[in-house]
Amino acid sequence: MNKYTIIAKDDLETFPHTWTKGLDYEIVQKEHSFTLASNEGQLNFVNKVKDAVMENFEVLT
Repeated sequence: MNKYTIIAKDDLETFPHTWTKGLDYEIVQKEHSFTLASNEGQLNFVNKVKDAVMENFEVLT
């Protein structure tokens, strides 16, 4: 399991979750999935969509 910090490139929304431009969020990477923090909680994704999701964020650490 790996954890790292990302910053939202823009204000983003996918109901009911939002991300604010310039704020940092955490990703927890697992073998087959990853968890992305949002202003409202967390979302779980399969690794297959990670590249598309990460286009909206800049990795810090």
